[in-house]
Amino acid sequence: MKKKIILLHGLRGDHHGLQEVAEMLEKKGFDVVNPDLPGYGTADSLTKKTLESYSEWIHKLVKNEKQKPFIVAHSMGSIIASHYLSNHVDETQPKAVFISPIFRSDFKQKSSNVRCALTNFGLHLLPPRPRLGLMRSKLASFCISHYLTADKKQSKKIDEMHYKYSGNVNSGNGLIEDIKISMKEQTVPVKQMDILYIMGAKDRLTSANLAEERAKKNGAKFMKVENVGHLINYENPEAVVKAISDFLI
Repeated sequence: MKKKIILLHGLRGDHHGLQEVAEMLEKKGFDVVNPDLPGYGTADSLTKKTLESYSEWIHKLVKNEKQKPFIVAHSMGSIIASHYLSNHVDETQPKAVFISPIFRSDFKQKSSNVRCALTNFGLHLLPPRPRLGLMRSKLASFCISHYLTADKKQSKKIDEMHYKYSGNVNSGNGLIEDIKISMKEQTVPVKQMDILYIMGAKDRLTSANLAEERAKKNGAKFMKVENVGHLINYENPEAVVKAISDFLI
């Protein structure tokens, strides 16, 4: 029987953000489930988005599978996955992978605090529909993808992919709740499991050095991919898939 993997994407995106990774993993012999998170793509939203309600959603998703899956999550997906795993450690395989995980310590920096405050304040001033329109816009997608991408040689391709898929969020209020989760929570250590952090060396949301320190502190494994940023799933999916495959096999 093929090993099952459940992929969990990050903020603003839908399953297409990890589609290339999913297809490569399937070629490696894995059975991959790559859903839209609640409120993204074609998925219904949650009544209220919290780490607890996301964890319950993952719990139901896992229970629908005939075998225990591995969890592989990117960015905000790593935050909600870590909270789920810390409370439901026996429901999945004893290994998990967090790609571009986010840690709170970086957001204690003054520049990050200011940036987060302005982002939340600016979005809160807008009614839900204009807020949603802004976050779906080409301008927002361009600015975000350029900030998160390190390999500028791929910027045109990544801009197009990011714009096409990263605005597929269906609720302006839900988006605000997800931004709060992404910016004000940290990836929870899951010490009962074997965890691999995969980080881009030029990730601007969480430095690779901080992630490596956390990996050592939490007893996790760590891999750094050179010359890429937070959108490592777009910039170098081959390196991500090789690391996942080598770790889970």
